[in-house]
Amino acid sequence: MIIRQASKGDIEVLISILRNSYRNVAERFELTKGNCPKFLGFCAKERAKSDFEKGIKYYILEQDHQPRGCVALEKASQDVCYLERLAVLPRHRRKGYGKMLVNHLFEQARKNGIQRVEIGMISKDRKLKNWYKKLGFVQTGTKKFDHLPFIVAFMSVELNHLR
Repeated sequence: MIIRQASKGDIEVLISILRNSYRNVAERFELTKGNCPKFLGFCAKERAKSDFEKGIKYYILEQDHQPRGCVALEKASQDVCYLERLAVLPRHRRKGYGKMLVNHLFEQARKNGIQRVEIGMISKDRKLKNWYKKLGFVQTGTKKFDHLPFIVAFMSVELNHLR
């Protein structure tokens, strides 16, 4: 099992992981290209290319050279980053891969002097919210965006408060 930093050459792999991993979320929350075109379940190659150009760093978890999941780190300020695009392929879930990816992101964040990691998610996804709470995140607020068909819950974790 390895987690490696992705390159632009991995865009096809990343798109496949994101689309396949978020497909069931789209179904559960009735998200479509019409009501939520930027949702990760409909991720386009251009978006991933744009992420790399913005300096977002992707990491891919692999086992036997086969991708199992990914996560992305976006630096928001000198001491804050966003945990984004966390995805584990459905057939590889419940094996601890998501936690491995989050812990890897925490490690990378610390190496870059980051103090706080923030996330945004579908507020109604209670199961996922509880999973993040177990990793040390606390909810900091919610917001309704006009371009999204759901309320976004914001969560954060102070890295110096973790073990």
